Amino acid sequence: MHDIASLLSTLINVLVLLIIIRAILSWFMQLGSDPLTRLLLDITDPILSPIRNLTSRIIPGMPIDFSPIIAIMALQYLAGVVGGVGRGY
Repeated sequence: MHDIASLLSTLINVLVLLIIIRAILSWFMQLGSDPLTRLLLDITDPILSPIRNLTSRIIPGMPIDFSPIIAIMALQYLAGVVGGVGRGY
């Protein structure tokens, strides 16, 4: 059980890192215009799009996209749960 929890925790941390990279790159370049950023979008969009849709329904016309922050917080919470399960709590 510990090995599975460790693997899941590592995958969650990689997703968090990819979301941070996507957020930073979005300030400097158009994402999706080359294969590497297209891959980044393909990996992170399934996580960010539902959050973005939810926040746009709650606060329409919001000029700032908070979906990366919300996704990172949710993933960090999930990592804590997975880590707790892996340790037997």
